[in-house]
Amino acid sequence: MFRFDNYLTMLSDFTPSVQNIWRHRIEGTAMYAVTRKLRALKPVFRTLRKKKGDLTLNVKLAAEFLDTVQQLLQTDRHNTLLIRLEKCCKMVFFRATKLEQVMLQQRAKIQWLKGGDQCSRIFFRKVAMRRASKKVFQIANEAGRTLTERDEIVDEFVSFYQQLLGGERRREFIDLRYLRPWARHVVTPAECLELVQQPTLEEVKDAFFDIAEDKASGPDGYSSGFYKAAWPVIGEEVVKAILEFFTTGRLLKQVNTTMLALIPKRLRLVLDAMISPSQNAFVPGRSIGDNILLAQEMFAGYNRQGLPKRCALKVDLRKAYDTVEWDFLIAALKLFGFPDLFIGWIEECVTTPMFSVCINGNPQGFFKGARGLRQGDPMSPFLFVLVMEVLQLMMQQLIDQNEGFSYHWRCKELGLFQLCFADDLLLFCKADVASVQVFRRGLDEFAKLSGLHANPQKSQLIISRSAQDERDHLIAALQFQEGHLPLRGHPRSGETDALFLVERKLDRGYPKVAWSSVCRPIEEGGLGIRDILALNKALMCRHIWNVIQDNQSSIWVRWIAHTHLRHKSIWTVDVKGGSWGWRKLLRLRSALVPYIDLKIGDGASFSLWHDPWHSLGPLIKRFPSGPSRTNIPAAATLSMVIVDGVWHWPLITDMECIEITHVLPPIDNGSDSILWRGGDFSTKVAYDIFRNPGPKVGWYSLLLGPCKIPKYSFVLWLAILEKLSTMDKPWLSHLGGVCVLCGRELETHEHLFFRCSYSRRCIRVLKNSVRFSWPNRAWGEDIPWASKRYVGRHIVQAAYRALLAAMVYHIWQERNQRVFMHTTRPSSLIARNAIDAIRQKILSIEFIESVSVRGLYRLWRIPWPVRDTA
Repeated sequence: MFRFDNYLTMLSDFTPSVQNIWRHRIEGTAMYAVTRKLRALKPVFRTLRKKKGDLTLNVKLAAEFLDTVQQLLQTDRHNTLLIRLEKCCKMVFFRATKLEQVMLQQRAKIQWLKGGDQCSRIFFRKVAMRRASKKVFQIANEAGRTLTERDEIVDEFVSFYQQLLGGERRREFIDLRYLRPWARHVVTPAECLELVQQPTLEEVKDAFFDIAEDKASGPDGYSSGFYKAAWPVIGEEVVKAILEFFTTGRLLKQVNTTMLALIPKRLRLVLDAMISPSQNAFVPGRSIGDNILLAQEMFAGYNRQGLPKRCALKVDLRKAYDTVEWDFLIAALKLFGFPDLFIGWIEECVTTPMFSVCINGNPQGFFKGARGLRQGDPMSPFLFVLVMEVLQLMMQQLIDQNEGFSYHWRCKELGLFQLCFADDLLLFCKADVASVQVFRRGLDEFAKLSGLHANPQKSQLIISRSAQDERDHLIAALQFQEGHLPLRGHPRSGETDALFLVERKLDRGYPKVAWSSVCRPIEEGGLGIRDILALNKALMCRHIWNVIQDNQSSIWVRWIAHTHLRHKSIWTVDVKGGSWGWRKLLRLRSALVPYIDLKIGDGASFSLWHDPWHSLGPLIKRFPSGPSRTNIPAAATLSMVIVDGVWHWPLITDMECIEITHVLPPIDNGSDSILWRGGDFSTKVAYDIFRNPGPKVGWYSLLLGPCKIPKYSFVLWLAILEKLSTMDKPWLSHLGGVCVLCGRELETHEHLFFRCSYSRRCIRVLKNSVRFSWPNRAWGEDIPWASKRYVGRHIVQAAYRALLAAMVYHIWQERNQRVFMHTTRPSSLIARNAIDAIRQKILSIEFIESVSVRGLYRLWRIPWPVRDTA
């Protein structure tokens, strides 16, 4: 199987190779010509890859050769031939390292090389884990027999997926337009014109360039990195081929349909209007968290006696994406009124794929699909949501036409009977046989048309405690196994989860830094890790804000308004009652009052006694007997005391309540509104409410910059706080206290960085190599000096900040090796390791060429990047 390696784009032969193939003229459609040229490029790239050989071995050999030359140079520092040879070896080593990093990044599918540690052991372990996780050594077939032979495993896999995805395509006439009376929205003529509009050249280009280079390759084996690098050569023809599809509606099976992100971008424009509020997954502008909260509300009290009888069906759809019948999908699109041309585009994209089964890294079998939506295709989630919306409409039709169906408790007024979590469903109804049979009939009819069957082994019927007398009848009618609600557990705290940051072992010792300090922003001397408790409260505030704003697009907000806030204000409603989650939310509302402005207009939306429009807060809390004392009803709105935009209060003679009218807020023209003080509400703003802000520290910039390496910055952070386990600590006094690097003075932070004779020699090497300067006074004075000396966004200053962290890290590492491993290394080697680490980091950054970047490369003696000669 061909897979394009992104590092090939860095070779000097890459562009000429593409140009050599692309200049040939091929007869046929534009799409056919592009696919033929892409196929012709595959053996060329295989040859280039073979010439480069094993990239990891290349790095090892280059490093060994560079080390040999540098050792010779130590004995003959003025040998011009060795100096030139060392420069050449550095160029080869840095180039080999860069190619290896690009290759590893693509294979590991992670971003550590840009934002984290380079080529660390954990990085290589991640690559190895990904490879090992894909290895299959034995499987059990449907008969229960264990297969261990390679050929048997291959045959079993291919046979299974060929039965699941392949075979003969079902071609039945299905007309779902009888469901239109229950549909929320059908595509309008204006929307039809927008959907079938020809894409622009920029839209096509953006569809390619929006995909990250290290994302998985498509069916043609080419990554997004290839298209971006070769775009000046191939871009015009590729755009022509894509536009040809939108004109003809024909798509060759060799074309990577995942690149056609243009269709889902248009589909999402009409999705929100079509999809029922009970579906929130994959619908732009909605949050699946609303369904989670609503499910908690629905299940509240299921284990209590005395409440109405109710039940819930937890339905798991077997192989949901893979078993959608295409004729049903087309019928669903027609149901919602999509234009024929747009339906044709979708049908062509969905029905053209060919499949191979990748087993232990090798493709096996090759067969045409007959059903299903490809997972990973950007169009598939939106199409699946439309398919599940048909189930919603079918159920709604059966419920409306069946008088025997009874809604779940508190659900009839909202017409709520289903919550959809992508391919998992929750169906709710009264715990009686007639209602359950309606769901059974709907699921069976839906399965017959769509191909999506409920998995009886994983689907469950959950019955409330008050309906246990109906248990046997319900299970017999539905033929699902009985399920039970899980007990609520206690989540682990973020402090326990992240102890590895500050202590190697969790069963001994103590954290070096208080967790509250770790969770501070970097500007305040922390690591910028969010406090999970404060973050959870901030996320909960998002839901409170939706209730305050009366966000009717949220089914959960509508439920809360219907069940808990009937003629009540969220600010004064009793915390007792409702689900555990709702009670938790109510306990946070008081924290939001100082940050909310109620702009008074006509006063019709605000409760006079219960909303916090007054500087005293909700008046009913300050004056519990106020309504009777003032003769103003408890349910009154502010409009009762506003006339023609002016306050018009009745005469209040009660001395206790007269305070109300002393200081009144201004009245604005228009309607009432609720605003977040200082701008728009966001989770970030809410998070700052629940953490304790501290003063900024002057040295935080030393931990930042594009050249930073996290593990180095982490050790520097500990050193600045003087939290490294140096021997001056009382609990380490038994080790003698003498510095193991110089063997003379007491080991303290101030001594190690950089008063020790060993560390001073390291600093001298940095000064001679890259002109790094250090005052070498007291550690507590040197850090503020460095914060001012190496400040700013200039790339040279950023490299110096990273070098300081690297030097602290390597000195601390050398100290630990001497204490625990009893090994020693010269100071020149330690300094050179720090310099080389930052050089490699600089090489991993894709800089835009500039005078400052050129100066950085010269200062650090890094050869300016040139294309590899392969």
